[in-house]
Amino acid sequence: MSRMVSDLEIRQKGLNILFKSLGEVDAIRFLSQITYEKRDYLKLQDELFEGMGMEEIYKKAKEYSEKKQKGVA
Repeated sequence: MSRMVSDLEIRQKGLNILFKSLGEVDAIRFLSQITYEKRDYLKLQDELFEGMGMEEIYKKAKEYSEKKQKGVA
């Protein structure tokens, strides 16, 4: 028998899939289009970058920027 997955686990898996598929910026744009509730952007930021250091965040931003300039992202 499989265990029931918590809402938090489902959100984390969904966010991971969105970010892997769309990239961080486009995933956030997508989420903002489908949600209408008042958002706490600082809380969202904490959730999105949880466990990541500044160097990793910078690296991802730089990679995204380079892909965008090449027209890949």
